[in-house]
Amino acid sequence: MNTKRIPIALLSAFCLTAGITLAGAAPAARKSVAPAVAHSFHKITIVAVDGKITPDVVRVRRGDLVRLTFLSKDATYGVYIPVLKLKGKATPERPVTFEFAASSEGEYEMRCTKYWGFKHWSENGKIVVE
Repeated sequence: MNTKRIPIALLSAFCLTAGITLAGAAPAARKSVAPAVAHSFHKITIVAVDGKITPDVVRVRRGDLVRLTFLSKDATYGVYIPVLKLKGKATPERPVTFEFAASSEGEYEMRCTKYWGFKHWSENGKIVVE
């Protein structure tokens, strides 16, 4: 499986804020000013078939950890999330998976980078961080 991951330092900083400990990460001293906010971990599968993706809009909350898995049912799709600088290729034999922390509110584009005819995604998908 092709997996892109965010740098461990960024994930560690996020996890410390959320009160989560990473396996193998050294615990760090932290000042307790306010109780830690519990964030969610989302495993989302996006299916690409006939030039379209489902779901085409992914909604998460700011601070959530997200694992997006792109599955292709019929062809090769080049998946690119520009704001996160994540790029990969999903084929029927091999999905592509991205993991990231949703750290900033906004709408972020997901696009297919492989043009393969009129069935190419007519509209790109998006990630909405609320």
